[in-house]
Amino acid sequence: MPKNPSFEKLKSKIPDSGAIDYLIESLSGSDFNSLMLEIFRQRADQISPADLLRDFEKNRFTQPTSLDPILLLEAELDWLKKASLADFTSIILSPVSPLGTCSVVSKTNQNNLISALRNTEVVADATNVLALQLALNQKRNPEIGSERLATVHRHVRAQHYENPNFTAHFGIFCLASAGKDRGNFDFELEEANRHLSLILDILGKHFSKEQMVFKFFLRDENPKLKIRLEEKENCWSAYPVTFETDSSKEYYSLFQFKVYVKIGDVQIDFADGGPVDWVAKLTGNQKMRSFISGIGLELVLKLAGKAKE
Repeated sequence: MPKNPSFEKLKSKIPDSGAIDYLIESLSGSDFNSLMLEIFRQRADQISPADLLRDFEKNRFTQPTSLDPILLLEAELDWLKKASLADFTSIILSPVSPLGTCSVVSKTNQNNLISALRNTEVVADATNVLALQLALNQKRNPEIGSERLATVHRHVRAQHYENPNFTAHFGIFCLASAGKDRGNFDFELEEANRHLSLILDILGKHFSKEQMVFKFFLRDENPKLKIRLEEKENCWSAYPVTFETDSSKEYYSLFQFKVYVKIGDVQIDFADGGPVDWVAKLTGNQKMRSFISGIGLELVLKLAGKAKE
């Protein structure tokens, strides 16, 4: 992983920079937590009420969302009910997950996340946590077969967005499936249809069919897979669909789908998903397959309202 320039600059200011290496490499997890807890306690002791109010006003991570909470909660309930009808089990996740939840499996840069104390991080992508839960369920009960989970979650991400519709924290609707490989891409196609049928049902409440566009990004040239994705029986076959070859190192395997909605002259990316190898990595069982998807719940509600104005 490339070096962090800010961290390297900090090390250059410290008389004994080796002390930082010692703290990182040699302290146990519990000792490191004890050190950081004391540092934060002492820093918090120096904060005045005026300082606190000033930070609350300016800190982009602490600002409340502008969305009507009743509208948001009603949508969350509606979407989870639809997920239940599609054979997904709803689950409420913790606001935090184990440190490395995103960076270890999906290779997300840890600097784009909010790392926390006690070996945790603030959840930035609930699909990673759903994959952890699916892997744990498989470990506890190897005969469980296929399983599907759904959740709504408030994500917090550290990177800065220029688009005012993209805030530091936002509501997301996430789905994840796991099961054993059945060959001929059967698991991947079945779950793609299941996830996308649900996504279309959800988006169809807010936008017209004519506004929706699909793109499939194929991770390599695989004619057999492309033929199966083009079958007329697939739920997306009635929509405009384009296929592109994309050999990027993003965490999806085989393919990634994106669902765009046309609002005026702009196409907005509202949902994406695809197969991943996360459950296989977590369980050590290479026969396991997993599939994830997500919809920007809050983004849908914000822009659906604007589209109707």
